[in-house]
Amino acid sequence: MLISFLIDTNRGYDALDANLRARVRVEQLDVALRLIPFTVLVSLSVVQVIVYLFWNSANSTYLAALEAAILPLTIVVLQQCWLWRSRPKPREVTVSFIRRAVLVAYAYGCLLASIPIMLFAGANPDGRLLIAASCAGLIATGMSAAVLPRVAISFSSLIIAGSFFGLATTGERFYTYVAILLAFYAAFICFTILHFSRLLKMRVIAQIDLERQQEFTNLLLNEFEENASDWLWETNAELRLQHVSPRLAEVARSSERQLHGLPLEQLLLPAVAPPAGHPSTVLWNCIAERRTFRNLILPLNIAGEQRTWELSGKPTFTNGVSFSGYRGVGSDVTEKRRSEERLSYLALHDPLTDLPNRVQFQQLLEAAREQLEAGERFAVLALDLDEFKSVNDTFGHAAGDGLLRAVAERLRRFASPDVQLARLAGDEFAVLAIGSAARDRHAIALLASDIVAAIASPFTISGIRVSVGVSIGIAIAPQDGCVEIMRRADLALYRTKGEGRNGYRFYEAEMDERIEARRALSTELRGALERNEFLLYFQPIVTREGRIRGFEALVRWMHPKRGFVSPAEFIPLAEETGVIIPLGEWILQQACATAAGWPSGISVAVNLSPIQFRHSDLPLLVSSALQESGLAASRLELEVTESVFLEATPAIKTALAKLRDLGVRLSLDDFGTGYSSLSYLRRLAFDKIKIDQCFVRDLPHEQSGAAIVRAIIDLATSLKMTVVAEGVETEAQRRFLLSLGCHELQGYLFSRPVPAEEAHALANQKGLRRETIHAA
Repeated sequence: MLISFLIDTNRGYDALDANLRARVRVEQLDVALRLIPFTVLVSLSVVQVIVYLFWNSANSTYLAALEAAILPLTIVVLQQCWLWRSRPKPREVTVSFIRRAVLVAYAYGCLLASIPIMLFAGANPDGRLLIAASCAGLIATGMSAAVLPRVAISFSSLIIAGSFFGLATTGERFYTYVAILLAFYAAFICFTILHFSRLLKMRVIAQIDLERQQEFTNLLLNEFEENASDWLWETNAELRLQHVSPRLAEVARSSERQLHGLPLEQLLLPAVAPPAGHPSTVLWNCIAERRTFRNLILPLNIAGEQRTWELSGKPTFTNGVSFSGYRGVGSDVTEKRRSEERLSYLALHDPLTDLPNRVQFQQLLEAAREQLEAGERFAVLALDLDEFKSVNDTFGHAAGDGLLRAVAERLRRFASPDVQLARLAGDEFAVLAIGSAARDRHAIALLASDIVAAIASPFTISGIRVSVGVSIGIAIAPQDGCVEIMRRADLALYRTKGEGRNGYRFYEAEMDERIEARRALSTELRGALERNEFLLYFQPIVTREGRIRGFEALVRWMHPKRGFVSPAEFIPLAEETGVIIPLGEWILQQACATAAGWPSGISVAVNLSPIQFRHSDLPLLVSSALQESGLAASRLELEVTESVFLEATPAIKTALAKLRDLGVRLSLDDFGTGYSSLSYLRRLAFDKIKIDQCFVRDLPHEQSGAAIVRAIIDLATSLKMTVVAEGVETEAQRRFLLSLGCHELQGYLFSRPVPAEEAHALANQKGLRRETIHAA
């Protein structure tokens, strides 16, 4: 992963066709064989210097063997390089040739790697310096073959390994440090080799792509010249052809001799009487009236093939009085017309599924509005696939495209003159039901339910079995309006999505009211912080003995007209609109400032939104809040929901690590509610796990919930994490949780969330009295 990130190695290379691979391989080998002679000559020279300086009775046998092996190998390499340069560049090279090159590199590397292995440990300091410098230079010379990374790395890696061995055999700490430096140098060499190889591949591929584009351009130009079928034509006063160009004879699939003297009507009129409004009728009206015509499009049947000609003509007169015929120019525009028709078709159809697109659907919708008569109706069904994104993310976009095509095929089963289909965008489809398909609400509901059932059946895409559902929103005209019917179908679709998906819902007026109320609330939310409408309430977190260990800070919105607005209503809005960023910062500052006035053993817990991780510098905000309030970092507990880990980018992981370094405590909130993964607990050292109240609500009677709670407590205890159960409302729940070993409790049994002043009073008590607990 690191190498791929740094140098983008081989990206897309595996997808190249065989011819392109061969071309790249030839270019790599050509560059390498032009540079390798310098490498082998330098290496041979280095060996000669080593032999001369280290020749003595102890080393003579080894040095003689090294000399005897490297000289013939050098000659063979130089000979092959010379033969390559003296011959024309081949179209491809065999894999065996590349393998031989790698083996030669191995052999050369082994010989040069033996120098530090055999000589370094027994050499004096000057000799060691010479050998180290020589090996470093030899490693670098391997870069001459960098365009063939296997050859270059085979050569250099052996010398690197030999150098490491030579350094290790000394047993001295100094040379250990030298080995570390050598590792850095070796890594740089390897990365550079791979990068050079990648650059050459990119250059060759770009060159080949350019050549292919040029060939394709030339092909298009030649095709254009062949199909640009312009010709001149001329008739006499009897409208018989007088001038016949070779091009006319070619496109008419005849000869000049056969066409000469042929009546014009025999060439241009269809075999049977043309219908009213046929273009030939316009042509012969102009000729009969001796009028000029221009760019007249005429469909013809030439030798059994439908062709389209474009004709222009002008009558000629002898002495300006007597009609003598027509002269004009014609061209075969068959391909042009087909292209225009194809473009027109594509402008109104989705290229992936071949269904009508959004533009054509709007046209169909306009037509339905205009044709709507009294007592009639039409319906729009807005469709959105469920779990389509997971198919795309899991199996790739090719599988996603295949799934969309398969869905379109199933939807075509419902197509009829009264049921029009369209793909609007992505995984969004639409159905327009008119006539009998929209005669009443039952018929529309039956159509929607049949579509849901059809899409629910599993699909097989490229051997992969996938299952998706479809959510449908329905709006009916005229009762739901005609102009905004599409928007209202979308509103019904959103309701279907929100209520479990894989079904359908009809539009209801309260949906618009809900959207409008949500929009108004969103507008008022934006200025609520500046108007000081937010308050912090605090709910105690108690130990097994009933002693307050801390408080969870909970934000409340005191609306000037509506009173307290539920956090479940405004927090999602704050996240959608971005208000959560300044609001989260305010909560953090206020919570720390309030907690600073509590006894030193009492902590405060603050919830963090995933939006804050993505769009703010949380570690800086936390550090600033702690510094301004004077609160000890150990008394601040940050509650992170599991949804943060759905987008566990490196930035989020870094932010969590920095928060941990600040000394604050991290709590995994709402554990087990949908995204739980033990890998979170392994990668990040959380101090606490909070059991969501949905598992606590039915305790101790609900067995599955009890089993889940027991498992969470056992897991957290074994990981030395504190477990707190939230939503404790009854004494039976408290006792059961304590029997399972739960460490801390939170809920209405002990206290509702209270304002800061009451929280301060509770914090100064050593514990919650029994009457205080039940006073909630």
